[in-house]
Amino acid sequence: MVASGRTLLDRTGNYLPVDCIHAFIVIPFRNFINQYVSFSFLRKGEKNFRGLSIVTGIILAAVLAAILIPMLERADSGGFGIVLKFLSDILTFEVIDFLFYAFFAIPIAAYIYGLVSGTAHGRYTGTIKQGSAQEKVAALRFAPTATIFIVLGTICAIYLVFIFSQVPYFFSAFTGRRPDGWLVYAEYARQGFFELCGIAAINLAVLTVSNLISKKQRVDSRLLKAFNIILALITLALIATAFSKMVLYINAYGLTMRRLLPCVFMVFLAVVFIALIALQKWNFSIVRTALVTGAILICTLSLSNPDALVIRYNTGRYISGTLHGYDVDLLYRAGAAGVSPAIDVYHRTDDFVLKRRITQYLESQVPRVSEDYHKMNLETFLAQNRLAAEGFTQP
Repeated sequence: MVASGRTLLDRTGNYLPVDCIHAFIVIPFRNFINQYVSFSFLRKGEKNFRGLSIVTGIILAAVLAAILIPMLERADSGGFGIVLKFLSDILTFEVIDFLFYAFFAIPIAAYIYGLVSGTAHGRYTGTIKQGSAQEKVAALRFAPTATIFIVLGTICAIYLVFIFSQVPYFFSAFTGRRPDGWLVYAEYARQGFFELCGIAAINLAVLTVSNLISKKQRVDSRLLKAFNIILALITLALIATAFSKMVLYINAYGLTMRRLLPCVFMVFLAVVFIALIALQKWNFSIVRTALVTGAILICTLSLSNPDALVIRYNTGRYISGTLHGYDVDLLYRAGAAGVSPAIDVYHRTDDFVLKRRITQYLESQVPRVSEDYHKMNLETFLAQNRLAAEGFTQP
């Protein structure tokens, strides 16, 4: 829809929910038969028409066969099964599986074709107009400002009292230690992260609903702006707390993808709430800002090879002595990108069990190393440093 300029504002904006209704429901389903109608534009020659009839007949016969054959097999005394086995040996693929997937592929193809053709030709793309959408949003503004202020003020007060009454719990991670009663880093970090996710979701929902239903708009109310800023700042403080817990966890046990991705998600949340604060002074599309931020983070992860980043981080810390264990399983996830760090660890460690596991990993990566030079070096290293798999004991 963005590529064809069919969004409500000609680009992604705050009317994203309306664009989603158009993209996922209205356009594909109202243009659902476009794919079949397009067949009528084929040349009207008898040969083409006969070919289309044959294809249609084959599809219908195949669907019926897929329904009838399993039923007949259950009533078979043996002879029909022999015939089916003979046919299955002749065919190079599983017909039943093929027909099963084809049964779903046909409507899915029509759905996708309807979306593409509808946006390309502008068919039913303007079912909901911008003016009507603005009128519906304006109709939502029914709540008195006093009600909104009381609700937001109460929520902010509860958060502040809760945070200040548990300062050691919330901010102990900033000092590099766990609070009393928390013996497991993983549980401490995990609970902090999920607490944050729940609070951030609630706060976003409260702020969105409050600004939508308030009779007095944000641009005309300084007090509403103040509550928006206070609630956003509280959420940012909680994001910083959760991030510090995750950093404490990483410092103790190293980095993994399951620890890296929550950190990236918390960065995304921080940008969204900072943008929400900026929105109180400048007018821009916060939805577009959130989507662009998410796209940039996803592209950065895709282009930076995060698995290799995890391995390099853990390798550096293990070699420097700040990480006590080295997780070889992460090397397999990184693939060929972990070969060089694995060799560095091999040369630096005196743990013979770790050396054996690294050797097993390096042997598994020989077929995956693409460049001949690196492949030759890896094979040479393995030939010179191979450990016997049997009879090996740690001194």
